[in-house]
Amino acid sequence: MKRSAGRFRKHAVAYLFVLPCAIVLFLMMLNPVVRTFIYSFSKIELPSFRTTWVGMQNVTRVFSLPAVPQVLWNTLVWVVGTIIFRFTLGFWAALAMNAQVKGRLLLRTLALLPWTVPSIVAANTWRWMLQSDIGLVNGFLKKWGLDALAVNWLGSPQTALGSVLTAYAWAGYPFVMIMLLAGMQGISEDLYDAGKIDGANAAQAFLHITLPSLRNVIVILVILEVISGFNSFDLLFIMTGGGPGGASEILGLFIYRLGFTNFDFAGASAVSTVLIVVAVLCFLLYVPASARRRRA
Repeated sequence: MKRSAGRFRKHAVAYLFVLPCAIVLFLMMLNPVVRTFIYSFSKIELPSFRTTWVGMQNVTRVFSLPAVPQVLWNTLVWVVGTIIFRFTLGFWAALAMNAQVKGRLLLRTLALLPWTVPSIVAANTWRWMLQSDIGLVNGFLKKWGLDALAVNWLGSPQTALGSVLTAYAWAGYPFVMIMLLAGMQGISEDLYDAGKIDGANAAQAFLHITLPSLRNVIVILVILEVISGFNSFDLLFIMTGGGPGGASEILGLFIYRLGFTNFDFAGASAVSTVLIVVAVLCFLLYVPASARRRRA
């Protein structure tokens, strides 16, 4: 009983320290979220913002627009590409950082640099690098005699989304690397020693020891990357603005265009509500996965 009471007091003190910040965040989020839900199911009269309840009309109206199939496809490609690209870079970087080599501290510092660059700076830097005329990428390709590969990376519908996705993966892979590296360093060396005694090579140790031990971390990372992919906005907005011709427009940019270009706040709120529901579903998946990781 004494141990239980002490644990309760310890947790109560922790919650009391967190409570003021949690209350402030809740109050900051409450009004925008509530208004978004109200606007989603209302007809809005501008400039007074007087609302009239219309039910699901905004959702059906917006998702029947001709641009929506392309936006949904771009969003799917973006989210899946985010997971694949960031995981590939992050996993290789984590494996390299976890190896017992000289200069690991320097390598980790260099690998973390993309994460320290503000997104606005990263977006403008990549936009300059990918310019068709004076960009660094095309300059190197032409210098190496690969003029056929020097294309208008951000101005072509075939390459715009992939180009921004590359920049987005570069900017965000250090987070994946840190999470995976922490998981790798929590694996007991005794497991690898036992594997060597049983005759397992490096590939078998990776498949049967490293990957199963990282399962909970990988599940959490996938959920977080899905949420991050759906919420992406800044790099796409700066580098392409959703163009050319909507070739790189995802749901975040679509909401911005509806609300602040077309002044269709009801439609923008309807799409935002859909994204909120997706985020809540991902959160409901994240909580048990995080609990399993703590137990493990």
